[in-house]
Amino acid sequence: MKKIQNIKRSFETLEFCILNLFRISDFGFRASRKGFTALEIVVAVGIITILGALSLISFMNSRRIAALATTGNEVLAILRLAQEKAVAGQGEDPWGVRLENGVYYIFQGSSYADAVSTTAYTLPSSIEIANITLVGGGQEVVFRPIDGMTDQTGTFTVRVRASTAQVFDVTVDRSGRAYQTGTAPAAMGARVVDARHRTFAFAWGIDDATDVRFSFSDPTVVQTVAMIPVAPRASYDSGELIFAVGGFDQIIRVHALSVASGATTLSIDRDCRKNTKKVVIAVRDADTTFKDIATYEADCRTVTVGAYGGVMSEP
Repeated sequence: MKKIQNIKRSFETLEFCILNLFRISDFGFRASRKGFTALEIVVAVGIITILGALSLISFMNSRRIAALATTGNEVLAILRLAQEKAVAGQGEDPWGVRLENGVYYIFQGSSYADAVSTTAYTLPSSIEIANITLVGGGQEVVFRPIDGMTDQTGTFTVRVRASTAQVFDVTVDRSGRAYQTGTAPAAMGARVVDARHRTFAFAWGIDDATDVRFSFSDPTVVQTVAMIPVAPRASYDSGELIFAVGGFDQIIRVHALSVASGATTLSIDRDCRKNTKKVVIAVRDADTTFKDIATYEADCRTVTVGAYGGVMSEP
């Protein structure tokens, strides 16, 4: 809309100038009735050319500014996506973003060179990334799993190649927040406590256990999942389990960090964004008894250790 208004004003100015020109030469026009003089035509063409050039310059400048703002916000969105993936524990790896002059990458892993997966995003030809100043001197921002924090704090600039004074400066802080410099979001205080990841160390083994039971509330739904590989086992990972409860999917993963005949360290991943129902998780031992490991409340913050859950900790 602003571009259209600028062009409209330019043509209004042109109209005003031409009308005044005609008024100045009005006497000659009425006297001769033979048309415009060569001087009048040259002046009119000159005015049209100048106003056209000014309108074009204004239009191109507006396009560059719009492209800069769009690209800057897209880079911010990818930085935030990488942090979200790290916090969610996707792949149980750190996630990061690598910055280069004409392209940037989101990657899974502790570094771009050792990444499990990468996705490239090419900048428009008129835009570049410059002035990368990160702690450690590199070009990568890596977010830690679970808390989403980063050690690669600092700044960089997204700017117009043809006009390096037109910039979109970006800041990444210790908490992992990425934002346009000078527009820092309000501090949110302490990290939100939830039950995303919990580890349970108990003095009995699941090497000969047979099933894991998930007892949901509101409504009551009980699901029993056979443990694979079958006993005796030295490891266990249920993978991502999806249960439909009251019209909502509940997604949980149970996996062992260590398994022995007299001791087990069990990890339960239950992302708040993917779970809304209370659930009791129990393991059926070789003697066919279900042993309660933990109860997760619907609020996604309260976890109670079961009678056989041992000692709970947050990784």
